[in-house]
Amino acid sequence: MFLIDDILLAPVTGFKFILSQIQKMADQELNDDTLIKEQLIELQMRLELDEISEAEYQEREAELFARLRAIKERQLELLHQVHTAESSSFVIEVGGDEETQFWKPGERE
Repeated sequence: MFLIDDILLAPVTGFKFILSQIQKMADQELNDDTLIKEQLIELQMRLELDEISEAEYQEREAELFARLRAIKERQLELLHQVHTAESSSFVIEVGGDEETQFWKPGERE
């Protein structure tokens, strides 16, 4: 029975795998700031070579820095979510006696 289910659901499973890979790639590209940094360097070179005007440079630079800030904000938000998830645990410390470092029921400090 399970073999038939696996055979019938194989196209759906494959399609879900492809969609998850596309989502991963889109998330990586959306959160990767190296592309924007490369574009900033290229923009600076184009200004120095007089391929673009100062006004065009400032306009494009402002757009790139806005995208860079958005990426940094998303990264900080993700870090905050991870930090709050990890810090939601707590530690219980139990003391013991000097000699064996174990506490025995009925004993008091």
